[in-house]
Amino acid sequence: MIPLKEASALCVIHLNQIGDLVFSLPLLKALRDRFPAARIHSVVKPHLKGLLADSPYLDCILERPNGYGAVTKLVSAMRRSRYDLLISLPRSEESLIIAALSGARLKAGFSHFPWDLALDVKETVEGHNSWHNNRKLLHRLQVPVTKDDYVGLIKVDSRKGDSPPPQGRYTIIAPGASRRRQMKTWGYEQFAGIAAQLGKSRGLTPVIIGGDDNREYNDLLIAALKQTGAGGYDRVIDLTGADLRSLCLAIKDAALFVGIDSGFMHLAASYDIPVVALFGPTDPFYVGPQNRRSRVVVAEGMECVPCYLKECDHRNCMKNIRKETVLRACEEVLDRER
Repeated sequence: MIPLKEASALCVIHLNQIGDLVFSLPLLKALRDRFPAARIHSVVKPHLKGLLADSPYLDCILERPNGYGAVTKLVSAMRRSRYDLLISLPRSEESLIIAALSGARLKAGFSHFPWDLALDVKETVEGHNSWHNNRKLLHRLQVPVTKDDYVGLIKVDSRKGDSPPPQGRYTIIAPGASRRRQMKTWGYEQFAGIAAQLGKSRGLTPVIIGGDDNREYNDLLIAALKQTGAGGYDRVIDLTGADLRSLCLAIKDAALFVGIDSGFMHLAASYDIPVVALFGPTDPFYVGPQNRRSRVVVAEGMECVPCYLKECDHRNCMKNIRKETVLRACEEVLDRER
């Protein structure tokens, strides 16, 4: 392996999902701590830029738009930076080709034959993209891990959000999955029941969040919530489609987060607020919330999980999660805060 004692320029190519980006934060911190005087660049999709724009671990963010011409410009900018080390966290063909063309002295990432042939240092992925695997890669690079979780590592300037954060005491409800992850969804009527009960018993206003692709699902939830007639739910706050900075500012001051396994769940855990996370096809060992103020809820007796399937005939791992179990977990984590 090429020695990195005097590395002065480093680059990390990030994955495209919010949760994966949050899992990369301890890696960025380790690089900054090991090479405090180095220039550190991150390559991210434009929609994720807001999560890193105020990070103390970076000097520059390179956007990675779609399209051949954009990739060509990106590679040219990377080559001009003359990186001593480039880390590709994705295993996609495009990412590994970008790594190969980057001109970096040392290229590291995860195995995906034959696209990984240009990598000098390779690590295998266990289970799923996660901090567990990023940590393994740092060990291979002989870079000390200085923080073993992502809690407290997101830095967002409170003056830069597009929407002001909610006022008073509230629960963040993050029910929706991306179009490619519909296996993770739970019933919107059940989420509405949870929000209504927490409003009645704890006085918590429900704040519904999600991406633009969650709009239809979240509208159904909000309609069901208002139909309960409990707690005056004309007060429900809808932040579906808000920019990431605004969502971070809303999440960090919440009394509680309730939602499925998602990037928003990891944002909540990174701010160390109480989290109740519903898991089905994915494995909380690898991708569970990393803060200690969290509870993972799963259906009992499911021998087929984790499966990581994108389609399933029955989806019993999510359908069999009982509303009463989720509500009890919410009450327990809130009671611990007293």
